[in-house]
Amino acid sequence: MTLQKWTFSSTLEDSGLRLDQLVAQRTGLSRRAAREALKLGGVQVDRKRVRVAGKMIAVGIEIRVAFDPDLPAVPMLQIPIVFEDPWLLVVNKPTGIPTQGTWASDRHDLLALIKTQRPDLKLFLHHRLDQGTSGLLVFSKDAAINAPLTKAFTDHSVRKTYLARISRPLEACIVDRPIGRLRNAVPGRFGVEGDLMEPKHAITVFRPATTAETTGLPAGHWIIAEPRTGRTHQIRVHLASLGAPVRGDRLYGGEEAPELELHAWKLCLKHPGTGQEIEFVAPPRWVLR
Repeated sequence: MTLQKWTFSSTLEDSGLRLDQLVAQRTGLSRRAAREALKLGGVQVDRKRVRVAGKMIAVGIEIRVAFDPDLPAVPMLQIPIVFEDPWLLVVNKPTGIPTQGTWASDRHDLLALIKTQRPDLKLFLHHRLDQGTSGLLVFSKDAAINAPLTKAFTDHSVRKTYLARISRPLEACIVDRPIGRLRNAVPGRFGVEGDLMEPKHAITVFRPATTAETTGLPAGHWIIAEPRTGRTHQIRVHLASLGAPVRGDRLYGGEEAPELELHAWKLCLKHPGTGQEIEFVAPPRWVLR
């Protein structure tokens, strides 16, 4: 089964129903499934996640429900910390988990796992990685640096280097092609041509990885990608447009592989607290032991 979603407003006929009863009645879910959706954060009341099964809802309130019966158990992962100081927390995100909460859950994502691991922290998110992409993510720990750090990401002064494996050789090149969401595509995806919704400027620099950069990695065609803009799925879409999609990228036609072989390897920025240039490195997860 796939993710199921409903949006509705409470009516007079719903008066007196507990939230779990209301969700079950209006969606067709069992009471047990309705309570599970609540527990995982898949129910939003007036755009806010609610977990209280016995909550009573006033008339005319919008309720959103998302339920994925195939969600695995909440992961119990220890997120590797690459760097920490009074201002920043930098982690090496594992593959296979979303950066932040999804429609159906806010317990299966990276932020939730870090909060479990470090309940003392209040973290601020400034950029994201796709669910299948591993590697560096930078969080701020201090609200005072949010503005300069946000600006650094939005004006693309943060330099990002990704490592990816593709299925054929690719010469060094620069792809300068706008990216937009493909209208009516199911599942949703992005592209550089076709019926695009709000295409936006996107530039990615590609080159073959050097022998030194691939030491210890499995044999294959490894490339370095340096996005100069920050569009959704940018590296994946630009590689697919070259006929060289990332291995394991089922959404964009990549060669079959157990997982998406894309890793946010290096990240360089001007530290918003100290003003120093600083580079972070997350070792690729494919290094042979």
